[in-house]
Amino acid sequence: MKMTKSKLREIIKYIIREEKTAYQKFFDKALAKFKVTSPKQLKGDKEKEFYDYVDKGWKADNETD
Repeated sequence: MKMTKSKLREIIKYIIREEKTAYQKFFDKALAKFKVTSPKQLKGDKEKEFYDYVDKGWKADNETD
Protein backbone atom coordinates (compact mmCIF):
# COMPACT_ATOMS: atom_id res chain seq x y z
CA MET A 1 0.00 0.00 0.00
CA LYS A 2 1.44 3.33 -1.06
CA MET A 3 0.81 6.36 1.11
CA THR A 4 0.45 9.77 -0.45
CA LYS A 5 2.10 12.88 0.96
CA SER A 6 -1.27 14.44 1.70
CA LYS A 7 -2.44 11.34 3.62
CA LEU A 8 0.82 11.34 5.60
CA ARG A 9 0.37 15.05 6.43
CA GLU A 10 -3.18 14.34 7.56
CA ILE A 11 -2.00 11.54 9.85
CA ILE A 12 0.78 13.69 11.34
CA LYS A 13 -1.62 16.56 12.02
CA TYR A 14 -4.01 14.17 13.74
CA ILE A 15 -1.25 12.74 15.94
CA ILE A 16 -0.03 16.19 16.94
CA ARG A 17 -3.56 17.25 17.90
CA GLU A 18 -4.21 14.10 19.89
CA GLU A 19 -0.89 13.74 21.65
CA LYS A 20 -0.94 16.37 24.33
CA THR A 21 1.19 15.26 27.20
CA ALA A 22 -0.24 14.86 30.65
CA TYR A 23 1.69 17.96 31.71
CA GLN A 24 0.21 20.02 28.89
CA LYS A 25 -3.28 18.93 29.90
CA PHE A 26 -2.55 19.81 33.54
CA PHE A 27 -1.10 23.19 32.53
CA ASP A 28 -4.14 23.97 30.35
CA LYS A 29 -6.44 23.17 33.27
CA ALA A 30 -4.40 25.48 35.49
CA LEU A 31 -4.76 28.26 32.91
CA ALA A 32 -8.52 27.69 32.84
CA LYS A 33 -8.67 27.77 36.65
CA PHE A 34 -7.01 31.19 36.58
CA LYS A 35 -9.29 32.26 33.69
CA VAL A 36 -6.47 33.08 31.26
CA THR A 37 -5.13 31.59 28.05
CA SER A 38 -1.50 32.43 28.75
CA PRO A 39 0.57 32.97 31.90
CA LYS A 40 1.66 36.28 30.37
CA GLN A 41 -1.81 37.61 31.16
CA LEU A 42 -1.11 37.31 34.88
CA LYS A 43 0.69 40.07 36.73
CA GLY A 44 2.41 40.32 40.10
CA ASP A 45 1.01 38.14 42.85
CA LYS A 46 -1.39 36.35 40.48
CA GLU A 47 1.53 35.21 38.31
CA LYS A 48 3.39 33.90 41.36
CA GLU A 49 0.22 32.20 42.62
CA PHE A 50 -0.23 30.51 39.23
CA TYR A 51 3.31 29.13 39.10
CA ASP A 52 3.12 28.04 42.75
CA TYR A 53 -0.11 26.20 41.91
CA VAL A 54 1.48 24.47 38.92
CA ASP A 55 4.62 23.59 40.89
CA LYS A 56 2.64 22.20 43.81
CA GLY A 57 0.17 20.31 41.63
CA TRP A 58 2.57 18.60 39.24
CA LYS A 59 5.07 15.90 40.13
CA ALA A 60 7.02 14.53 37.21
CA ASP A 61 8.11 10.91 37.24
CA ASN A 62 11.77 11.86 37.34
CA GLU A 63 11.50 15.07 39.37
CA THR A 64 13.76 15.63 42.37
CA ASP A 65 13.56 18.25 45.10
